[in-house]
Amino acid sequence: MKKNLLAIFLLFSLTIGMAQQMAYSTKIEEAVNTTGFLFKQEVFSLKNISLFRADALKITNIETFKSTSGLRIIQSIQVGKKQATLHSYIDAQEIDGLITALQYISTILKNPTMPSNYTEIKYNTLSGFQVKLYTMLNDQGKLAWRLTVCSKISEPASLREVPLNEISSLQDVFKQAKQKLQN
Repeated sequence: MKKNLLAIFLLFSLTIGMAQQMAYSTKIEEAVNTTGFLFKQEVFSLKNISLFRADALKITNIETFKSTSGLRIIQSIQVGKKQATLHSYIDAQEIDGLITALQYISTILKNPTMPSNYTEIKYNTLSGFQVKLYTMLNDQGKLAWRLTVCSKISEPASLREVPLNEISSLQDVFKQAKQKLQN
């Protein structure tokens, strides 16, 4: 009886875990990982930046001619003593949101007025890619802006601080991806 209850509990836990994982999948991630159909994958290389590698993807189901496009972020992270590769997928529709968020962040940084309390501005994609601008105390005990990019929120090792002068590089990557996927 205990073995049956344990088996049912494990099966239930596995089902819930898989359902949660599937609920957070992006369309491009589902297209890349779907089996049982013939597909063509086009990979468009984008400008390299030091934080991660980004590739624009266009997946076409050859049987139905349905296309899905988006962005794949590839980042090397340290897991214990080993290096691991983390893949994050961003749907084409979310690229506009990232471009807008980075433009807003650039505008905020040009404003000489500093907030008097902790402030954060962030944009999260469905897959957990995050761009975040926040205030933090600097060496003189005053608030200063910090910018971070996280390839996958669920993986803390993917968090990287971005120098404020490299916002334009991030914008260029996302603009280039949008342009390549429109052609």
